[in-house]
Amino acid sequence: MGADSYEQFIEGASVILTYPAILLPVLALGLLLSLWHPEGLPSVWPIFLAGQVLGIFAAVAIGPEALVAFIGLGVGTAALAALVSPVPRVAAYGLAGLTGCGALSVALEGHGLFELPVFTHLGLLFGTNLAVAMGAGLARLVLVRFDAGWVRIGVRVAASWIGAILLLVLAFALSGGVS
Repeated sequence: MGADSYEQFIEGASVILTYPAILLPVLALGLLLSLWHPEGLPSVWPIFLAGQVLGIFAAVAIGPEALVAFIGLGVGTAALAALVSPVPRVAAYGLAGLTGCGALSVALEGHGLFELPVFTHLGLLFGTNLAVAMGAGLARLVLVRFDAGWVRIGVRVAASWIGAILLLVLAFALSGGVS
């Protein structure tokens, strides 16, 4: 029983952490939140978690086009992180909720409500939260540790690279090359 549960948990987390179309928008959100405010992620984490729970339920009602919409959301999030400093508070909160919802909706698309084991769901939640914490944590670490203007620019450049990669992923998704 224990080994099976662990494997299910790892499978759920790996969906988030190994699928660029889900991972990159979540990382972009993490960068945006740290550029917005030093405590950006802790401020919006309840909204992000609520979005994930909503995403579990929304997954049964959406189709494959949710992937394209979520990648587009990631492009927009990365562009805002790269270009707008700081983003308005309402944008940070809204993007946190939408990204949480989108990540779980895309990860669970095609599955019935709680069709997958509970430990797979827990792995999905863990992977999503780990990804946003990695993006926000690394950005916050360098922004706080190094008090130089170029560091902020460097984080914004990283966000622009994520956006550029997501544009390529979006082009493949629209052409039918990503599933």
